This record gives sequence, C-alpha cells and structure tokens, in this order.
Amino acid sequence: MPAMWLAALVDTPEFEKSRDERKKVEMRFAHLKTHHRFERMRLRGLSGARDEFHLAAIVQNLKTLASRIWRPPPSVAAACGA
Repeated sequence: MPAMWLAALVDTPEFEKSRDERKKVEMRFAHLKTHHRFERMRLRGLSGARDEFHLAAIVQNLKTLASRIWRPPPSVAAACGA
C-alpha cells in the first residue's frame, strides 16, 4: 500500500521540489563529513550533539558568507589570470 501511494506522488511538482531540497541538505552533510571530520559526535548527550551540530553549521555558513563577500574585484581577478 505505501509503495502505491509513493508511486502516485513521484511525478508531482511537490515531490520534485522536496527531492531537490533533500538533495541540498544531504550534500551539506556530505561536505561536513568529508571536509570537517563530522563522522561522529564527540560531545555526549542530546544537548552536546545539538551544540556540536550547531557549531558545524555555523562554520559552514561562515565559509559560505566569506566566499560571497571576499571575492577579488573583477579587475584584480582578470589581471591575475592574464
């Protein structure tokens, strides 16, 4: 029964949007695991895990912000490439 229900949802625009959003989240977790050694939780308990995850998310958000803010001006980038 659940498989038939899921098969009916697969071709809907809502399912495609949900799939795309899930993919973005999974790619963020994959990046955390491969580049920030986020394989396992090092702090104990739910609050420790939550704190550790929030710190990892903050690092990732700061990296994204830094890459968007501190780009060299177009003239400097063109001069370096020439």
